[in-house]
Amino acid sequence: MQLLAALATAVNGAVLLYLWLQADPQRQADRALPALLVSLTLLALTLWPRATLHSLHRLSVLILLTWFASNVYNVTLTARPITSGLLIHLILIALFSFTWLTVRPAALLVAAGYALLIAAALTSRQPDVPGVILTAFTLPVIWYLTQHGLTVNRERIRNETLQTLATTDPLTGILNRRAGQAALDTAAAVHAHHPQHLWAALIDIDHFKRVNDDLGHQTGDTVLVAVAGALQAALPPGGAAIRWGGEEFLLLLPDQTPEQAHTRLHDMLGRVRTLRLPGVPPVTISAGLATLREAPSTLALIDLADRRLYEAKAAGRDRLTGPSIARNKDGLPDTPATTPDDARP
Repeated sequence: MQLLAALATAVNGAVLLYLWLQADPQRQADRALPALLVSLTLLALTLWPRATLHSLHRLSVLILLTWFASNVYNVTLTARPITSGLLIHLILIALFSFTWLTVRPAALLVAAGYALLIAAALTSRQPDVPGVILTAFTLPVIWYLTQHGLTVNRERIRNETLQTLATTDPLTGILNRRAGQAALDTAAAVHAHHPQHLWAALIDIDHFKRVNDDLGHQTGDTVLVAVAGALQAALPPGGAAIRWGGEEFLLLLPDQTPEQAHTRLHDMLGRVRTLRLPGVPPVTISAGLATLREAPSTLALIDLADRRLYEAKAAGRDRLTGPSIARNKDGLPDTPATTPDDARP
């Protein structure tokens, strides 16, 4: 709406400048000055924080119709010709009315506008009968196209909403397990020739059952949302955070070297460790990290990350367990034995 008001102001300003440069500039410019003032008023209203979009829509249509009625009145007084500008004015009224208002009031306003156009044509010395007839054909076409467009837009929004519900965890806003499995399968296919560049980490919130039992499930939900946000914020480009189940999260880290994957997981552990939630004791997580190079399938990859997660738990929690990042003579990470990687300073 603000963009439309700004565009109308620019157009009316250009028209005013053009008319000012013509013969008898004062008289010519006086015709365009009201339009510029109206568009400036609308622009100011769009910048007013208390003005609702619906009220601005109705006000815009009302102003357009009043302005049109004023032009028709001038035509009936002076018997001047029906110009293309007057016809376009009515078409704009129809376009905005059918887009912004419900069908019945929009149809009544457009019908009233066309009745005014007929009245002007009957008193004009050059009524432009073909233009008036063509406008009568154009108005229902505008109604059909706008209603079709609104229907298509509603269906698009509905489909996007259903897609979001099908792929997103409703509590944390990150991917759910079904969508996460699809993302993992896709990433594995993309990295089939370079499996050492795809990493997966299983994350578990330490002592989460204690939080639920002692502080309630609502507080537990708060912790889940906060942890999910911290993990999501530290993902690499193209990465994904997935709520894998309960207090477990799966992270996909594509196109990462071993050092980058470890550094990123350390960062995530640190971000969670610094969370401060009202009434909640310090929150920590444990993580198990694995690369696709170590596993023959995505199922084996998740299983390996899960085993390492439990090793991190057994080693004292609040830490990362993953492969060694020692390199072989070719400069590639060795397929390693599991090593605890304490993330605490």
